[in-house]
Amino acid sequence: MSRLVRVGAGGKEISWHNALNDLRADDVLLLEPGFYEIPAGIFLSDITIKGTGNLPEDTTILGYLNVDAGSQFVNLENLCVNTVNDANSLFIPAEANTFLSLRNCIVKGFGGDTATIAANGKVTLELFSTVIMNGSVSLFADSNFRLEMNDSTIKNVVQDIGALALEGHGTAIINNSRIHGSIDTFKKSNVELDINNTVVYSLLIQGQAWLNMLNSKLLSQEDTGMFITDETWINIIGSEFKGGFYCEKNPHIIIQNSRINRLIATGKAKITLNNSVIVNHADFQNEVECNSRRVTFNGGNEYEYFLALSDQAQFEGHDLIFNSNGANLAVENQAHLHASVIATSDDSITVECGQNAEFRLWGMKWTTKKN
Repeated sequence: MSRLVRVGAGGKEISWHNALNDLRADDVLLLEPGFYEIPAGIFLSDITIKGTGNLPEDTTILGYLNVDAGSQFVNLENLCVNTVNDANSLFIPAEANTFLSLRNCIVKGFGGDTATIAANGKVTLELFSTVIMNGSVSLFADSNFRLEMNDSTIKNVVQDIGALALEGHGTAIINNSRIHGSIDTFKKSNVELDINNTVVYSLLIQGQAWLNMLNSKLLSQEDTGMFITDETWINIIGSEFKGGFYCEKNPHIIIQNSRINRLIATGKAKITLNNSVIVNHADFQNEVECNSRRVTFNGGNEYEYFLALSDQAQFEGHDLIFNSNGANLAVENQAHLHASVIATSDDSITVECGQNAEFRLWGMKWTTKKN
């Protein structure tokens, strides 16, 4: 039977030390505002801990929290966990089969390359209205996970380590959140990733990964701000990419109603573009296949070509808009381009066409410059 245990320094509360020494399954600990130091070696099992202050930081646990391997659940609410040494702030072991829920919490990591939340084993991890600071949330290779993140923030401080690392097998659903850093999958990952109404700095998608992205934004202005590789499946709707969208190897990509600063595709990527805008530059190489409908291709001042095809790339376009802004169109090697244009800001464009290339363009004037 569950107990309601009030913890504090008042006359009706028990001390934090006594509460830890008498933990029982299904206990609900109500912590009055203050600082509570948790000793090393304490493992949480089947417990709920709630802060009773107005803000999460009113009730701060100093130290790190380990979830017991046999625990079925741990719930944390309206708390701040402040880890002051090089350890995971929250750790779930590989033997676990558990549920970890954080609501209106702040979790402060140590600030190095140690994950702030480290999850192994079979785990359902919920982050609601929660801020993760000074480190990453990492679902490691031996994890079988379901992650649900709503109205939450991850603030990673280590540049070369992903803010959210999905290395194991499972599903991650991220809604109305903000990731200061990258979301990464790995070569051995087997992940379905759903990102909705969320701002992320960058994305690295590899391994066996399925990405659904809706009404979201990537802030990185690097060429590989969005990097997609391996045989991944990508579905993007209503999203914006401030920098480069780069794909290689054999991904399958559908992009609709989105805005991309520059798009570069190599390998055997298969791309479908609908009702979208390429702001500066598009480049398709190797054996890429791209089918575009109602897409705007713009040129940028720093790029020689607003649209370039090379090697054996194939491009099929319908009802396109071309705004070259002085840049050329290139169809080189044995590439194929068949496209119709319904609107353009250009009186005519220059097309650099290789001798073995196949080029057909309807709906606007163009002149050919043979390479």
